[in-house]
Amino acid sequence: MSRSTLFFAVGLLLLTSASLNVFSTIRLRHASSAYASLNKQPLVSELPLSVRDANLEFIFGKHYDIANDAEWATLIPSNHGRVKLGEAQQEFDVGMYTDLECLDTIRAAYVDMRDGARMRSEAAEACLGQIRQVILCTADITLEPTHIICKDRVCPLSGTVATGEFVDHKCRDWAQVRHFVEGNQATWNS
Repeated sequence: MSRSTLFFAVGLLLLTSASLNVFSTIRLRHASSAYASLNKQPLVSELPLSVRDANLEFIFGKHYDIANDAEWATLIPSNHGRVKLGEAQQEFDVGMYTDLECLDTIRAAYVDMRDGARMRSEAAEACLGQIRQVILCTADITLEPTHIICKDRVCPLSGTVATGEFVDHKCRDWAQVRHFVEGNQATWNS
């Protein structure tokens, strides 16, 4: 095979690859933001809600004691935060509540192990993977000082370099999501 033929073949492969990439990108941009259900009907992928931005100052230790099951239970509305959407009233779990239930599963496993339980919690291990992916998904870019921040003579955990406590984070208004979910559940026919 001559050099020119080799260059032509490589060039043709590169051109074909680039063309396929362009077509794939265009197709993805025009793809619906819905998932396909088992019966081939499109499913929505998010709540039909434009969630406002909100600031949240991270403060630790005031609520949600690690052993307070009742207080942790208040984070999740009835029916696990499930909603029904569309004409068929198809049921969906809202990611925020799935994530909070996972965090609660990890918390409960930690408390059990702290109190002497020696059983492995496969649910907690699966949830740890979910929480890791949620943190990566949200990609919080808030800058946290590398020194301890004190507020009103209160300092966070001693012995740490930085905790993120008393730092404002740009968030989405979780109370708005909760209001939507509870409103949606109120429309359900028993």
